[in-house]
Amino acid sequence: MIATDLLRQYAFFSVFTPRQLESIAGIAEDESYPPGSLLFQERQPAEALYLLLKGSVELFYTVEVEYHPELRKELVFTVIQPGELLGISTLIEPHVFTSSARVISAARVIKINALKLREWCEKDYSLSSALVNQVAQAAIERLNATRKQLATAWAASRA
Repeated sequence: MIATDLLRQYAFFSVFTPRQLESIAGIAEDESYPPGSLLFQERQPAEALYLLLKGSVELFYTVEVEYHPELRKELVFTVIQPGELLGISTLIEPHVFTSSARVISAARVIKINALKLREWCEKDYSLSSALVNQVAQAAIERLNATRKQLATAWAASRA
């Protein structure tokens, strides 16, 4: 459990009522990770939602060719900075991570138990709506970052 005052410091939590913040604080932990740590891996069950408080974390996915394992490559598509969400797949069915998250510089996160959070969303529609809106904003930001990367790669290939 963490203090609700810690949650109130971040824009992500500004849309929640005091009662909702207390509930979230009750299922959240303040954790630290050294560089190189994996917070989660793609294709694994998404059981926690993270908010980065300090440090940086890269999101990447692995490209594999079934019959040519030597062609396996990790592709970083964004770097998460303090105040940003990680693990938004926890709130999107089928609740499986679509990327992996690796700590670049020592990280401190708020880790929220997604299983309990999803249970509460089924009972509290205003909580569910607020979470969906926050997660949608994070997803749009990631999509725009990926579009910029694709445009840059395309422009470089044409030069």
